[in-house]
Amino acid sequence: MHNSAKRIIKQYHDNQDIYRSLKHDIDDIFTRIIETNHFRISNMAIRIKTEDALMKKITYKNKYQDIQEITDVVACRIITLFENDVDRIYECVKDNFEVIEYNDKRKKNYDDRIDFGYNSLHLLIKFNDERCQLIEYSAYKDIIFELQIRTTLQHSWAEIEHGLGYKSQYEIPKDIRRRLTRLSASLELLDEEFVQIAKEVDEYNKGIVHIEKVLKTDINVNSLIQYVNTSPRINGILERLHSEFQFKFERDSELISQSRLIQRFHYMGYTYINELDDFVENHMKEIEWLSRERVENFKDNQLINIYNVLVWISLVMLANEGSADPEDIFTRESIEHLQNLKKELVKEGGLSN
Repeated sequence: MHNSAKRIIKQYHDNQDIYRSLKHDIDDIFTRIIETNHFRISNMAIRIKTEDALMKKITYKNKYQDIQEITDVVACRIITLFENDVDRIYECVKDNFEVIEYNDKRKKNYDDRIDFGYNSLHLLIKFNDERCQLIEYSAYKDIIFELQIRTTLQHSWAEIEHGLGYKSQYEIPKDIRRRLTRLSASLELLDEEFVQIAKEVDEYNKGIVHIEKVLKTDINVNSLIQYVNTSPRINGILERLHSEFQFKFERDSELISQSRLIQRFHYMGYTYINELDDFVENHMKEIEWLSRERVENFKDNQLINIYNVLVWISLVMLANEGSADPEDIFTRESIEHLQNLKKELVKEGGLSN
């Protein structure tokens, strides 16, 4: 081992505490950036280069004299869901770090290329002087680290391309290279299309804010959430339950998927929110009675998920139709029990038949 390599390895071991601390602080800062700006990411990973990997790089490059010349001892990769977030994250990076090197591999010539997986943004960055004035960051003053930002599709392609075993595109037979080029172009188009779809979904969700708009919408997760949030009838049921039982509300919309409510409503013949609302209007007494009966079972739990009201509505639908639950969440016995209770209340004059 050359003297320079020995020196670098010694520096590497001496700096381990700093590297671990740097890794922790990078994770903390980027997590806050992502959460504050609502970036939609698939994954973020930060690693410290292993000694074996470092030794291989030193040996292969045969040019390094000091550990500070190696800029990827610590490296971070952020994988976004959508391509437009790559640039948005970069803007935040510029505001929080000093950018030493900017390498946008998305700007390459598209002719005869298959390196879509590496079609990402590569940065060398360091903590800026302002941050390094703080005692907790002062040890990072001279440490440059690598940041790579790419989309989920770009990352998946890179993993597949790596798995093919070719070190360079020039090793690949021409016919295979041509097919890979077409595939990479398709993934580019998919990334662009996902960005557009995400924008349209966001606009759709922003548009569903008033009950009049909600009623004209087909039944889906977002429209059911907005229906519960904006319907005077639903809110009336919840307010009366709150007054009677004094529980607190929580809003966990995962219940809609977990209870497969969309499939259940469709099975019962309800595909639009206005159809669901008509049913609620015509069966308010049954729904309110069932909701009280259910809430009484939660007396020890002072927290009630407001989306349970959709489950109660679906139960009343099943009882009225005399149907079995298409999603097998509620047994035939529980539906029959509900029907029998309803008959008893009808006899007592509590409900209209």
